[in-house]
Amino acid sequence: MPRSKLLGRQQRAVTTIHRDPDGQIVEIETVWDPEWLEEDYAWAAAYLRWQAGKCPGCELDLVDTTAMHDGDPVHTYRVPPPRRCHACDARLLEQEEHAKKKPKRPGALLWQIEQTS
Repeated sequence: MPRSKLLGRQQRAVTTIHRDPDGQIVEIETVWDPEWLEEDYAWAAAYLRWQAGKCPGCELDLVDTTAMHDGDPVHTYRVPPPRRCHACDARLLEQEEHAKKKPKRPGALLWQIEQTS
C-alpha cells in the first residue's frame, strides 16, 4: 500500500462526459489520480535500501556491525541473557504435547495464544 494512502490521502477521480454536436453522450471518461505518487516510490525504495543494509541474523545495521579500524572491529557487542516469553513457552509446550499424538500435516495447524490471567 502506498505510504501516502496510509497517511490518509484520498485518491480522486475526474469524470468527463463527451458529447456529439447534437448533445448525445458518445463517451464517458474517468481519470483517476495515480495510486502511487513519486514520493511513495521514493519511500518504498528507501525502505528496501534500509532493509538491505541490515544483518539477516541480528538485524542491526551492517555498516556498524562490520566496521573495522586498523584490522579490528570498531564496535564491541554483548548479548544479555535471554528473556522468556511465557506466551510462546505455553504455545511450544502445547505443540510438543500435540505432536505426540502424530497429527496429520502439523505444519498446517494454526496456533492461537489466549491470555487467561
